[in-house]
Amino acid sequence: MYNALKAFILNTNQNFMDILGLIKDKLTDSNIKKVSNFLGEHPDNIGSALNSSVPIVLGCIIRSASNDEETGKVMDVLKDGGHTGEILDDLPVLLNNFEKTQLLLTIGTNIFNHFTGNQANGIVEKLSTFTGIRKTSAFSLVGLAAPLVLGALGKVVSKEGLGVSGLSKLLNEQREAVFVEIPPAIANQLNFKSSEPLKPVINKEEKSKENKNNSKDAGNRGLGAWIPWILIGFVFLGGVAYFMKYRRTVKPVEPVVNNTGLSTEPDSIAIDTTFSNIVPVDTASNLEPISTPNTDIPITTIESKEVEKVKRVEKEVEEPKKEQKKVTFDHISVEDQLKNAKSWIALATDFKKNSAEVSAKTDLEVVVKFLKANRKAVVIVAGGSQSSKGTLGEDRAYAVRDVLIEKGVNEGQIVIQSSSVKEVDAKVVVKVK
Repeated sequence: MYNALKAFILNTNQNFMDILGLIKDKLTDSNIKKVSNFLGEHPDNIGSALNSSVPIVLGCIIRSASNDEETGKVMDVLKDGGHTGEILDDLPVLLNNFEKTQLLLTIGTNIFNHFTGNQANGIVEKLSTFTGIRKTSAFSLVGLAAPLVLGALGKVVSKEGLGVSGLSKLLNEQREAVFVEIPPAIANQLNFKSSEPLKPVINKEEKSKENKNNSKDAGNRGLGAWIPWILIGFVFLGGVAYFMKYRRTVKPVEPVVNNTGLSTEPDSIAIDTTFSNIVPVDTASNLEPISTPNTDIPITTIESKEVEKVKRVEKEVEEPKKEQKKVTFDHISVEDQLKNAKSWIALATDFKKNSAEVSAKTDLEVVVKFLKANRKAVVIVAGGSQSSKGTLGEDRAYAVRDVLIEKGVNEGQIVIQSSSVKEVDAKVVVKVK
């Protein structure tokens, strides 16, 4: 389908520059085999994933260049990064060197994250499912595709002497061909379309008429909104008038004089439903005699029981304090382990059962604080023995990575290990590289 669309575009536009074709010409069988050996994946799966990764990255860049200001930022990336196209010719040499390949993937992953933001993880998950490769391999492939796409764009911009408007036109020319090549599920996630919908044009008369109607409706709504409050006011005033009317009919209560000549308040008052008669009721005759304490119980026994009760309450109060100190100590312990890390560190971070959804982020704040204080430090994140089922450990490691990035950690400080560390009894572990 891509070749047919490419031929159609070439026939309708003789000046069309095919960025996807420029890159795919460099993805030879030899280069694909080198990448598959590096990642430990089957060459057929790698070839399919690369053919999807390149349009995904280019689509993200096209989507980002939505106006002249954003296109100018893409131009700055091309110039500041020195993307002039040499990487396309040097690709076989780079893939022959392990260290250079790793550096290329790291730089490319940062570029990909820059243009996709918080959508990166979801895109990679779909690419992994669609092509049958591991999630870590999918991240590596979009990381490889990113500098290749920028290199191709930079080469055309440099060769043609394009400015911001020229780059904008170049990107828009690629939209149709790119849309066909992106897997539909990923295109939907990116909200990437083959063409941008036109905004409806409203003439001044229609707009003025619409504004008048809106003002009229707003006035009607404003009047209607006051009616319930007016009714509530009338009800309230009626209640006050009713209360004041019957309050004047209540006769004052006269004090009861006992044999001693002293006035006392009645214990209770019986009120009839007409508010006309108020009758004091003497309930003194119904009172029960006050019981006297048993003086046979030794005072020392009562005191000892009270002392035991106080001690028990104090103990209950102290126990939560000790527990709180224990948690604080654990956090300090993890921080010390990070500073002097020589082995895997178990994190007290919880997940939902058989899920990569983080339900408790204990200890992650410590990792965030450590990485922000040590900008050159890099941590490796992996699943522990409790996450060794299938790809659960890898998925949980990526979930931790997302939390760390959300809290402001530099993406370049986090590396994901696909295999779980079975010798550590934890759901997620980290190690300072």
